[in-house]
Amino acid sequence: MSLSLPSEITAISLAEGYPAYQIETAFCSATVALHGAHLTHWKPAHSSQPVIFNSPESVYREGKAIRGGVPICWPWFNAHPTAPEQHPSHGVARNRFWTLESATVEAGVATIRLALPVTPAIAEHVPFPYHLTAIFTLGKTCRLSLETTNLSSQNIPVGGALHTYLAVSDVEKIYLTGLQNTPYLDTTVSPTREEIQSQEQLRVEGEVDRIYSGTGNEVELIDEKWQRRIVVGKEGSLSTVVWNPWLAKATALADLPNEAYRDFVCIEATNARQDTRITPPGKTHNLVTTLQVNSL
Repeated sequence: MSLSLPSEITAISLAEGYPAYQIETAFCSATVALHGAHLTHWKPAHSSQPVIFNSPESVYREGKAIRGGVPICWPWFNAHPTAPEQHPSHGVARNRFWTLESATVEAGVATIRLALPVTPAIAEHVPFPYHLTAIFTLGKTCRLSLETTNLSSQNIPVGGALHTYLAVSDVEKIYLTGLQNTPYLDTTVSPTREEIQSQEQLRVEGEVDRIYSGTGNEVELIDEKWQRRIVVGKEGSLSTVVWNPWLAKATALADLPNEAYRDFVCIEATNARQDTRITPPGKTHNLVTTLQVNSL
């Protein structure tokens, strides 16, 4: 039986066999795809420019993550920690269809709750019982909460990321704050290198792929051309990833136009590397990212 939807939430399809929900309230517009529990669009009513970047060449097909929006990496970040050749990079959550648990609108704020089904195909990669939900709270601000409940009798490791692609006027003309004096792993070099960011402002002047550690700080994205500040907050995370592929790697991505690297930067709330959370039986780990758009 399908759930009754509020008038502000409409069931749509992004492609054949690819369902999603369109949200239109006085406070925002947004789109959430069932595949990957993937937020592909959110824009508060007071914003004149897009907030979330979504590639015009994204592929809407089961098993293929959307390029853009907020992909959910779970239950590990990047390569599988012990058997990368046997398991998909970034886990299974972003490549499977989720189910709708509830959809409500109260005081102009939409809340959509999705759950990842337990299936034999997923069990091949996730060998413990769980309940995984993604909760989208969409209004003047955006909040995405990924809740993992351990249904097993043993401790389980929970890693992952909320891999947020943020739209920008020009990636070479924006800067980030909130990461000064924070150690990070630079994965653009081989071997990878541990550094500490000394600058107050991080400017993107080439490929960047950094895993910052030991930080629960907000990161602010300052975009002077669009006259705005995006505040990226988080909970349940002490690691932050900043990523942009730059031209060479963008050219190698079939689902991203060559020059589209200029149109976004990723700021991700993560549980990466040593920030993987050991979750006891019956307990829930909650990874949260929040977005707020302010004028300069």
